[in-house]
Amino acid sequence: MNQYIGLDIYLKDTAISIRQDGKRIWRGKCPSDPELLARIIRMHAPHARRVVFETGPLSTWFYP
Repeated sequence: MNQYIGLDIYLKDTAISIRQDGKRIWRGKCPSDPELLARIIRMHAPHARRVVFETGPLSTWFYP
């Protein structure tokens, strides 16, 4: 069971898409806050294999 997360990061909110076995299992938005995003990802995709995000000036917030 591989889960993949896509993030589209904007200043105020971030769009989240979670896919498993080629099918979308969850899609939503939340404020662009790293701790909140981590909590949502853990809740909806506990078996996340990879997280990808749009590159842009805000993406540095989420990359260690």
